[in-house]
Amino acid sequence: MGVVSPDQVSLGVLVATVSRDVIDAAVAACGVGQRRAGGKLPAHVTAYLTMGLCLFADDDYEEVATKVTGSLDRWGCWDCSWTVPTSSGITQARKRLGAKAMAEVFEGVAEPVGAMFTRGAMLHGWRVLAIDGFEVDLPDSKENAAEFGYAGSGANRSAYPKARVVALSECGTHAFLAAQITPYHVGERTSAQRLYGRLRPDELLTADRGFYSFKAWGDAAATAAALVWRAPAGLELPLVEVLADGTYTAVLVNPKLRGTRREPVIAERRNIARRCRPGRW
Repeated sequence: MGVVSPDQVSLGVLVATVSRDVIDAAVAACGVGQRRAGGKLPAHVTAYLTMGLCLFADDDYEEVATKVTGSLDRWGCWDCSWTVPTSSGITQARKRLGAKAMAEVFEGVAEPVGAMFTRGAMLHGWRVLAIDGFEVDLPDSKENAAEFGYAGSGANRSAYPKARVVALSECGTHAFLAAQITPYHVGERTSAQRLYGRLRPDELLTADRGFYSFKAWGDAAATAAALVWRAPAGLELPLVEVLADGTYTAVLVNPKLRGTRREPVIAERRNIARRCRPGRW
């Protein structure tokens, strides 16, 4: 019996998870398919190579190409008459493929993976999600510096250009469901605003206080998803009703309403709460 290396397992999982059909659909959507017959690096191979470079970040291009093409051969995605591509060939092929195609591939495979009994993934029928951001160091090239920028400035400038990533992920499994990648100077709250529309009514979104704004809460709530967010310490939450367990409900008032313009909104919510108490008609 042959010995299976960890690299083969990783690549096998990659090819099994990201099917050829998903990649072909992404290539077609972005119009980056082969322009001539007989090419040694068709778009689907380039996509797998790009993902392989992320899996084996410490290896050089040709080492990764050897690993990936061997796995693709076993999975029927590689023509045995082709030769392993060189570093320059991979670079040119990645430019032809482009970032949009890889974003389409992500959209084609990003989905919840937690089941009912996956710890932390489900709560009372809701799928529990979290939104958060992180930074990624990029190769120190002029192109990356121009596109993404650095953190800090002067003597405190970061050594490498940085991209900012804000993602919706499934709790319990940490699977990404949607993400925004932006230049470093774009704030997390701005990126998050583009993700709230992806929420569904059967999901519960948790968020740290850095994501709260009246607009963000309103946009997320408009999807009918449930929300559990930390709020900034200085946020005024006028009390509406104290509940039997000692907790209370409050009303979020548009910060544009100031002074006496806030009172009718608060009074209306208190009246609604009184009318909805059990035993009242």
